[in-house]
Amino acid sequence: MSNAMLNRICNDENDPMLRVKLRCKHGDLLSMQTSWSEHNPARRFWSCPRYRDACNFFRWRDREDVDIRSKYVIPRLAKRIKELEEVLASYESRVESNQVVMKEKKKNKCCNLKLIVLIIIVCFLFLSLTKNVKDGSCRCVQPKLP
Repeated sequence: MSNAMLNRICNDENDPMLRVKLRCKHGDLLSMQTSWSEHNPARRFWSCPRYRDACNFFRWRDREDVDIRSKYVIPRLAKRIKELEEVLASYESRVESNQVVMKEKKKNKCCNLKLIVLIIIVCFLFLSLTKNVKDGSCRCVQPKLP
């Protein structure tokens, strides 16, 4: 789950500070974000998208303090979500590679089947040719022996 999604989940629609229009020195309109760091879990803030590069605008919301339990639980839940997303990505990768392998096996089976059919046709032609030669119904040119 991305930080943007977590920010939307944690925003209280009745919070009047959500409607505050803050701009950095570049004039960019800033949206409130939520920190998910271990030291500042669930703390709200505004910062410029170019923070540390071209702009140093940063301001904490600090309307309320986060209780001790939330400071303990929230970072661990966010970390667990990230771990589970990595496991899911790993499984999805395995499924994709297994699908490629299965397509190759299916293609090989198809090629093997074509080869078997070809061998059967060649054998049938060979047998019918030898039968015609034995019956004398073959119109082959008989070599003249001296």
